[in-house]
Amino acid sequence: MAIDFDGILKDAMSALHDQRDRMLAAKRELDAATASVTSKDRMVSVTVGPQGQVVSMTFHTKAYQSMAPAELAAALIAVLNEARAKMGSHVIEHIKGFQDFGGHLRSVTGLAGTPDDMDELLKPLRAMAPSFGLEEAQEEAKAARQQEFAAEEEAAARRASEQAAKQEEFATQAESRIPTGKQEEFSG
Repeated sequence: MAIDFDGILKDAMSALHDQRDRMLAAKRELDAATASVTSKDRMVSVTVGPQGQVVSMTFHTKAYQSMAPAELAAALIAVLNEARAKMGSHVIEHIKGFQDFGGHLRSVTGLAGTPDDMDELLKPLRAMAPSFGLEEAQEEAKAARQQEFAAEEEAAARRASEQAAKQEEFATQAESRIPTGKQEEFSG
């Protein structure tokens, strides 16, 4: 059974060109995309761009003038975070179609089961989603805490060992400092 390398290569190149065209179209759409949110009290509206950057902020009332600084800050943070989350969801929806392209390409080329680097390439885009990587981040944080704990335990054991050695040395030296009851004469 002969393998048709030319056919596999043509299919792979065709799939790559289609994917490239879809990615360029998605990039153009996302570059122009914005997400707007208005606060619940309709005091302020915020528009953010595809990377979460603030494009515009409009105050619809003068209520902000009588607000305490902390209250105004909380209101702005809430509306900004909501707008960024909305944009993140929009970005994720656009890139979902690219999620398993590596698997598709491997199946077209007959290389199913090989490692997929497409996930690494799309990781920054997926990271824009509010919940992306939450489990991974939690696992990494847990592992880091465990390493810190182990290092602290090791340091504590080392300090305890050093303290025990110092105590033993002091006890040994203490025997030579015990008064014998004899007074030596001092000649000055």
